[in-house]
Amino acid sequence: MARPLATASGLLLLGSLLAPASVHGQTGRAEVGRADFDGVELAYEVEGSGPPLVMIHGWAVHRRYWDGVAELLARHYTVIRYDRRGSGESGGRADLTADPADLKALLETLGHSRAHIMGHSQGTEVALTFALRYPGMVDGLILFGPAPPAGLVLPPGEGTPPMLEWMAVGREYGSDSLKNAIFEWARESFGDPEMSERARTLLEPYTGLDLIDPVPPSNRVAPGSVEELPNVEAPTLIIHGSTEMPALKIAADVLDYGIPDSRRVIVPGGGHVVNWAEPERFTAEILRFLRLIDERG
Repeated sequence: MARPLATASGLLLLGSLLAPASVHGQTGRAEVGRADFDGVELAYEVEGSGPPLVMIHGWAVHRRYWDGVAELLARHYTVIRYDRRGSGESGGRADLTADPADLKALLETLGHSRAHIMGHSQGTEVALTFALRYPGMVDGLILFGPAPPAGLVLPPGEGTPPMLEWMAVGREYGSDSLKNAIFEWARESFGDPEMSERARTLLEPYTGLDLIDPVPPSNRVAPGSVEELPNVEAPTLIIHGSTEMPALKIAADVLDYGIPDSRRVIVPGGGHVVNWAEPERFTAEILRFLRLIDERG
């Protein structure tokens, strides 16, 4: 494991790592899950060339969350981003316990037996579980702005999303009011009009059903737990902004301590969406980590 490192060293890599390259994109839909039980279609997008890199979005948003960074990474990798079930243009209802199996099916549909896996926020729960349940399919693991793994209960801290309050708003007033409440929190948290408007756009397809009318999880894949962290085989990067929410900094501490082959990078100049605030710094750190793995052979 590596100790926390606040660094701007990624800027030194921009000349070589962010050099222009040919980028070609394709979009599509892939059927995942059992057709007789929970089969859904996932909307996906593939661009670039090179080793595959999957980018998993967090709660309430969709694959467009990665706009900007995905294009930079696609200069060096085959970037695969998709809408998790119940998000964006994908079908079904949100189900964290089905997401890892969905990702496995998506990769197989696209002809990949292995990939680098990166998740953001709630997407790190999907990425971590995938790495634990399908270790032979993961070359490198990136946990960005990581959510606490199952079994790690953290008290709410400053800046933590008021989920119970949002649930009450949604159930009483409906999904539009719920989205407005989330947007107001994002606007106050970001303090930047451009990022706030980006958050509003990402929230447009969100139905709020996971809070307003939740359904029991399918339990197709057992969530990765804090006790299982020593079982993570893949080299792991834990990365977040310097002003990340305190609770998520604690989650990053635990992940870094528990995962055997981990390293930690703290990117100056942003919080939970530091990839929006500092896309080039963020991307350079991701590329540096992936290049180290690729060089291992």
